[in-house]
Amino acid sequence: MTDSDIRTYRAATIHQALQMVEEELGRDAVILHTRQIEQRRWLPWQTGQEEVEVTAGIGWTVASHSSASAAPPSTQFVLPPDEPTAVESSTISPDDLSTETIPPAGPAASFTRMPEELTTGLTDRLAALEQRFAQLDSDDSDKKPVIPAELFDLYTELIDSELDEPLSRELVVSLKREALSEELSDPSLCRARLVKMVESEFHAGSSITSTPGQRRVVALVGPTGVGKTTTIAKLAANLKLRDGVRMGLVTVDTYRIAAVEQLRTYAEIIDLPMKVVTTPMEMRRALDELSDMDLVLIDTAGRSPRDELQIGELKSLLADAEVDEVHLVLSVTANLDHLVSTVNHFSTVGTSSLVLTKLDETHELGVMLNLARRVNLPISYLTTGQDVPDDIEPADAQRMARLVLGQDRLLSSVSGPTETLA
Repeated sequence: MTDSDIRTYRAATIHQALQMVEEELGRDAVILHTRQIEQRRWLPWQTGQEEVEVTAGIGWTVASHSSASAAPPSTQFVLPPDEPTAVESSTISPDDLSTETIPPAGPAASFTRMPEELTTGLTDRLAALEQRFAQLDSDDSDKKPVIPAELFDLYTELIDSELDEPLSRELVVSLKREALSEELSDPSLCRARLVKMVESEFHAGSSITSTPGQRRVVALVGPTGVGKTTTIAKLAANLKLRDGVRMGLVTVDTYRIAAVEQLRTYAEIIDLPMKVVTTPMEMRRALDELSDMDLVLIDTAGRSPRDELQIGELKSLLADAEVDEVHLVLSVTANLDHLVSTVNHFSTVGTSSLVLTKLDETHELGVMLNLARRVNLPISYLTTGQDVPDDIEPADAQRMARLVLGQDRLLSSVSGPTETLA
């Protein structure tokens, strides 16, 4: 064998180099080595271009990397259509050959078109891999538990009540897991168990109470337009007229003259002393004048939950009043995210419980459960209309659960006061 049997070719692409090999050495040539090289730059500012270098020879037998007795099929190379082949050709000795890039398998590598069956096999394998990756992505992105078929109607009812979808799904999946087989076949039993599950989600706070001879100070706070003044009038009327509590009122809502006059009218009707204050000093004086009362209710001005200055002023005012309870009044007609944000912003004033108002102004009450899941405060009262003193009731977990699930109706004021107000 002579040195002329081994040659090196350089070209811009591997296709051009292989075409040159075939033209000079024929289709029986064996590829011995390939590598990427950078062209020499004649001027410093020139950008170096990469080339492909292919070493090939005739009459060489390349040992297989496999120890199997049967020789694996020879490596096939696909030749591109005719292209310009401005390549460099030279000869090298066998000692210059690199052993790192000996082509895998086969006694010789021939330059022939890739067989159709090999192309089809590779295509099928790639398609299978793509399908598997797509399945893995689907498995990772969809981890939601499957809705049980027998509880699907119940699931849609929860969604219709404006309950969050993840919470609705969680409830029906838990119901499927905990219920007995005979319960799952009976819709009424399923609903009864669901009431218990939803009931456990609610935390009903204590109603406002008083102890004779021990004054208790309770404040209502919240954003504008949620019904604080009407709510405090309902509370005052029930506590004074039904429970006979010795009490007084303090209002700091001097931004709205109409609200002050409205509360003053209620106070005169039920014969309650009322003080109007604007500063912490006036607040202390008013409470001193009401020191012989068993209960004092404070009606505060509506504050923007995003106004840190207003929230800070409210905090100072309540600190001077030395309040025992702070009830945050919220309207269930508001957006859930807004409600949660309001609770978070008012937390700095020491809120101890929630009063949910305007239940009569929304068609579905799932927002109550959504809110209970998002905040860690008990609910003390619900208001169900504008009538004073009737449209208010102490919060009860079972009652709220049944309202959310549509199994209870709001009590109409025309039917008279409810027993729960006693």
